[in-house]
Amino acid sequence: MTSYAFKLSYSQISCSGCGISRIRGVDCPDCGHRPQPWEIDTAGRARREAAAQARKLLTQPVPPLPNGPLGVPETLHAALFKRLATWCSGFFTAVAEAAQATDHGAPDLKARVVEFTELRAMVHNTDARRPLKVLLTTLRELVAELTSMIDAYLAALLAPTPLEAQKHGVQAQSHHDCAAELIKAANTTADGAQLLSAERDTARIQTILLARALRTYQVPDLLALDAAARDQLRGVTGSRGVDGSGVMYAIGQVLAQSIFDPERFRQVMRLAYDMFRSNPEALRALAQEPFFESDFKRALHELFDGSMEAVHAVDHATHSRQAGRALLGIAMAQVEGPGQVIASALLLACGRKTAAYTNLRHKNATELITAAQQEPGLHGLLDGLDNDLRTGRAHALVHYDDTGVVIERKKNTRTVAWRDVIDGVFQGYESIHACQLALWQAVGELGFTNFATEDLWEALGLTPEQMITIMLENSSYQDVAVTPGERHWKVEARTESAPALSAHVALIRPYLPGHVDELSFTVHQEDGVHTLAGPLAPWDEFATTPQDSEAKMMAYLRAQLSWTYDKAPVLSAHHVRRWTALQAAQTMDQAPAEAIARLRSFRDLAKFAGDGELVWALTGVIRHKRLGKTSTFQATAELSRMHSWCSLPAVLPEWL
Repeated sequence: MTSYAFKLSYSQISCSGCGISRIRGVDCPDCGHRPQPWEIDTAGRARREAAAQARKLLTQPVPPLPNGPLGVPETLHAALFKRLATWCSGFFTAVAEAAQATDHGAPDLKARVVEFTELRAMVHNTDARRPLKVLLTTLRELVAELTSMIDAYLAALLAPTPLEAQKHGVQAQSHHDCAAELIKAANTTADGAQLLSAERDTARIQTILLARALRTYQVPDLLALDAAARDQLRGVTGSRGVDGSGVMYAIGQVLAQSIFDPERFRQVMRLAYDMFRSNPEALRALAQEPFFESDFKRALHELFDGSMEAVHAVDHATHSRQAGRALLGIAMAQVEGPGQVIASALLLACGRKTAAYTNLRHKNATELITAAQQEPGLHGLLDGLDNDLRTGRAHALVHYDDTGVVIERKKNTRTVAWRDVIDGVFQGYESIHACQLALWQAVGELGFTNFATEDLWEALGLTPEQMITIMLENSSYQDVAVTPGERHWKVEARTESAPALSAHVALIRPYLPGHVDELSFTVHQEDGVHTLAGPLAPWDEFATTPQDSEAKMMAYLRAQLSWTYDKAPVLSAHHVRRWTALQAAQTMDQAPAEAIARLRSFRDLAKFAGDGELVWALTGVIRHKRLGKTSTFQATAELSRMHSWCSLPAVLPEWL
């Protein structure tokens, strides 16, 4: 941390009571003799007068700054941080000058304190709601620390003795250190919000979100990000979800820390997840309903497109009326798009609605959202979705003025201030995104790991090549090149680390077009060039196999057996034989019917691997299990061979 020091001078005099040297104008610390009226430390008095005047200014209120068209102080963003940076250096210079009692020390000190009170008023007079909630919360903590820091430095200037001045100086440094950390946090939040609002390119937005997530979680790549965020996800929903859940949650956290209310975002996600998981039958039926998945994806597209149009309109608005129309357009898109779909899913999950989704999807969006908002079990989950704004915008029953939106209704007229409109629109986003993540996690845990994600990025304006590049560049790869083919795609990249190639193939596989059958992934590393290649169909089978099952492991082995690393099989015969032998050993204590069914599936795997010796051994074990111990056929050779394979060396390569 940066430290600031300045010198304070104290004039000394011989005490008339005991003769020792003491500070002029201060009681003698030895004999207690009081100073004489003529004992005046001119420099010290000037220093204390300057500090006292500045300290008085620090406590005086400042009139609020004028607001912009939508109720937000115009200078809150970049201007605040620029002024704060120049203010800090100016303040410490003024303190040093005041300490030396120079001619311009006192005026400069007062000017710097006045400037700070204006900055502080700017922060306190800004409504701490979305999208500025996190930023304003941090800034208010910051100005509180800076206020304490200033007061402590002024107290040091006022101190009658060096020892007391040093004590206040230590306190001031402590407040300064805390303020420095808060400035970093505020800059991070402000930079994130500014980048997201200024960027128009979808690929750049995705890259920004992933890059900020990696920095937030302090991990090197997306695999580590997924693992770290899934650990955090368990603290929110009680479950780590499936592969990929962590990355989606981490992106949600970046948004929450930039433009949402993070605490409410996590609360809504937890409550929505609990609701979806409470009715797995209804959720499974929804996930299997093609209309629901297509509606879910289309709603995301519509919200994204409407939001991009609205942001563009707000940026180019010359009057609050134009910005207001854009904001109400977002509110309408929230209700008619994802709001309606999420409300239907929640109503089915809680049992409020029992009709098939194919019937619900034709219901009025306003009615469905109202029903969800009124359902006690869903209380608070869809806050921010405003039916009045949607209906008024749709039926041209809205008027705009400098203070807000005026909505004509059948029974009365409702006026919504601009700050309430803005906060409500972002709260609607917050509710929708939290519920979406909860739904994705819940359906993923039911085995629908690709629900509503196939071709999603392409529909949002991203090409498969862009998504593959984004994923690899955020996993420590450089110089990514994608070569599309009719059925076979090739990806080439460079890295200085020793990555888990198989895991990174899994990372980019979801973004390959559906017509691609085969992938080659070539990586330039320090020890040479390596290629991992193979068909995609076995991995698709692996993705759809139920989690935590023996079938899942067998699907994994079949997928790995289908791939090559530098033209050699990814898995050796030792790997397959060891795993199969260990599983077969467990069947010896099982009932014949159950054991034989498992052994036959193991033999099918051996046939897939082309391992005739393993097929022979398993055939003997199956016959032995079917005929029983009393049979003359004991499969001695086959059982002995299987037992020896249980201890085969089968260390997986580092790149796998």
